Amino acid sequence: MRALFFIVSVATLAPPQVDGQYSSYLLRISHKTFDDYSCALLQENGAFHLEFAHGDDLKVFEGTTSAGDVQKIQRLLANPQLTGLSQEQIEEPIVRGKTETLQLTIYRHDHWQDLFFQSVESEETFERALEPLVRWLDELHKLPHKMFSEDEGKQNCLPPRKIALKKRDSSPTPPQPITSTDWAIKSILKVPALAPAVPTAPASIRPILRVYSLAVRTGEAQQSCALIAENGRYRFENHYQKMGRAVNIGITSGKLNSEELVELRSILDNPALLKIQHHEPRGSAAVPMLGDMLNLSIMRPEGEQNIILSSSFGRQFGSFYGGDADTSVAHDLTEFLKDHIENAGASILNKSARNDCTELP
Repeated sequence: MRALFFIVSVATLAPPQVDGQYSSYLLRISHKTFDDYSCALLQENGAFHLEFAHGDDLKVFEGTTSAGDVQKIQRLLANPQLTGLSQEQIEEPIVRGKTETLQLTIYRHDHWQDLFFQSVESEETFERALEPLVRWLDELHKLPHKMFSEDEGKQNCLPPRKIALKKRDSSPTPPQPITSTDWAIKSILKVPALAPAVPTAPASIRPILRVYSLAVRTGEAQQSCALIAENGRYRFENHYQKMGRAVNIGITSGKLNSEELVELRSILDNPALLKIQHHEPRGSAAVPMLGDMLNLSIMRPEGEQNIILSSSFGRQFGSFYGGDADTSVAHDLTEFLKDHIENAGASILNKSARNDCTELP
């Protein structure tokens, strides 16, 4: 049975500063595979800091590369595939194959661009732009360098911070990169409130139900969400992936008729759903989960009811989280969604309209 882990953490990248003077940093790159981890921090003058870890063995190098090599990196970073890329455009698979993460933090003169690829699959679309940078990182240790012990030199390839009086700097503060021991994917456990973005929005378009679901089977996985408003308008987003292939995304919108709305309200008012209370998982950041999961947000007269249903409820062990009740409690609801929304043949929206069911349409 597959366990899904959800972890969120960050490390602060301090404003670049050396000896009280601001130095121009060009790139921070980190690459992690199942066996190895390496990161490098490169300045425009060619000075670099490199860390490489294999198992418990960590090596730290510092040196200077040539002006020609710096220009080569600048050309690679100017690739249109990278310059116009945002984190939202990096599509992660539902199920990852080979373990690999890659992060680029690039100074773009007036802002910092931070790109985090959490899988081999998400890198594939941008392989031509990324592969030369990874190859440069892998070969950086071959340049003349000084070697330091872990205690002397390890800094996770972050700019050094020195306590000193300094002039106010107008350059933008760099983003917060995720360090070598961290990885993050969107958690089905943490979702925004169901309340409308505009509290004064007409009652007719206020949401009454939002559903996030995750199901993993042998060789395939599906992640979907649905948002339904009081007037019957709805939005459905579906992510389907076969093992080793790209995620197929479909987004539709439509409207339930009055009879369908009555049926939906009857299902939501089922006493078996009404009585379920949410229990936060034990522990802090890491939440190991088992089985299929449903996250339901239902607007009740007394407020929002948010519950997590799991196919492994009552069968979890140790710190594994099994939700608040079994998914079978929502059988009628999932069948309704399948018949009237998922397979309703509604209007198809462009993939660029994706918003993870945070608002209509």
